[in-house]
Amino acid sequence: MKNVLISIGGNCNSNISNLNFEQIIAVDSGIKHIYNHSLEPSILVGDLDSISKEDYQKVIETNINIESYQENKDHTDFELSLNKIENPHSKNIFIIGGEGGDIDHMLSVFFTISNKEFYQNITWLYDKQSILFKNNISLQIDTNMNFSLIPLTDLKSLNIKGAKWELENEDVESGHSLTLRNQTEGDSLIISCEEGKFAFIY
Repeated sequence: MKNVLISIGGNCNSNISNLNFEQIIAVDSGIKHIYNHSLEPSILVGDLDSISKEDYQKVIETNINIESYQENKDHTDFELSLNKIENPHSKNIFIIGGEGGDIDHMLSVFFTISNKEFYQNITWLYDKQSILFKNNISLQIDTNMNFSLIPLTDLKSLNIKGAKWELENEDVESGHSLTLRNQTEGDSLIISCEEGKFAFIY
């Protein structure tokens, strides 16, 4: 699948140098991260209340497509950016930015992603960590690596194999701390559940 990049505001310390993108969506001030990585956005989306004058002038000079919205609206700039992805079910979608911001913004990103039908295609590159949104996952991964699983909904019959603390057919309620701060054992990790969605952070 081809890759899409969405860059949101806040800090960004993610490394995306090994990735190529078919579509690059800048969300308001998140455009600065795109320029810092020497990339060019396909489109600028948002109410444009936080983009710097310098970055906005650069957008104008390079004829980047702008889709602006009023500040008083029913959807966040990030949600509007997700709606701009062409054929999202067939894309790998990477999010950068959003580090060190307000907690309500961070939680909004989490739950906006989990409510999208294509949530399993999305990876949030958050500083040195990756956040995947899944209902099952199988990874080849380094041993002794810390990870957390955050239930975004109630999880039915959760199984975790290849970890220090494994689970078998465990029902886990949304927000429960049971699956925080685990550690891989071996080089393969398999997580699955019959129903539900979770964020996997490693």
